[in-house]
Amino acid sequence: MKGLFWNIRGLGQTGRIPALANKIRENHVDFVGIVETKKSEYSTGLLRSITGNTRFNWVSLRSRGSAGGMLVGSNADLFTMTTGDLLDYTTSVMLTNKMSGFSFKVISVYGSPYEDGKQAFLDELHKVLGSWQGPLILGGDFNMVRAISDKSNGIVNFKWMDLFNDWVNRWGLIELELRNRKYTWTNNQENPIMARIDRMFISIDLEAAFPLARVKALDKIPSDHNPLLVDLGDNVCYGKKRFR
Repeated sequence: MKGLFWNIRGLGQTGRIPALANKIRENHVDFVGIVETKKSEYSTGLLRSITGNTRFNWVSLRSRGSAGGMLVGSNADLFTMTTGDLLDYTTSVMLTNKMSGFSFKVISVYGSPYEDGKQAFLDELHKVLGSWQGPLILGGDFNMVRAISDKSNGIVNFKWMDLFNDWVNRWGLIELELRNRKYTWTNNQENPIMARIDRMFISIDLEAAFPLARVKALDKIPSDHNPLLVDLGDNVCYGKKRFR
């Protein structure tokens, strides 16, 4: 099973829909979490143009003015999808594999880019994880870093970095290591600042079921964020978790 998480920076902007559709088709994506769509409505035609002949079920979160907006979808032939929480910074769905019966929560994330919204964002992350104790995968644009090395100029806010790491540790999350790219965002300036603010996390329960789960960054064009492609693998292991 494969999932795609991407800050697309405006789904209605030129080239966004074809780029998204190509990434879904070429990588055989089964579920998606798209953030910063900057759209308040999603027509049937628009959704069909994203996945072509593959039937997807969708859940959406409207943008607030010209900012935000989320779109979460899954292959209708592979999963039964149940809508979870549609909050300010996260959109959650429950997916149940129709063949295996395995259920897990998918949480798409768009963290506040503004200082005055970051505490509310972290509070919401704690709330979302506190409401579900089973397998989950959580990804998107967190707009936070976990280490000084996550930003090319080394200038970070230690308060938010520490609180972000505290959240990860409190809930025992496993970050999937991004091996093919150091940074996932650039400001596209002449002397660019780059940062790793797009991330993928899984719970211990999900890692036990999919021990070969991995993630890689795809080409970011036309956004300024790299999409993250997570591959959970095909074989689900229901036995004991392997030693780490």
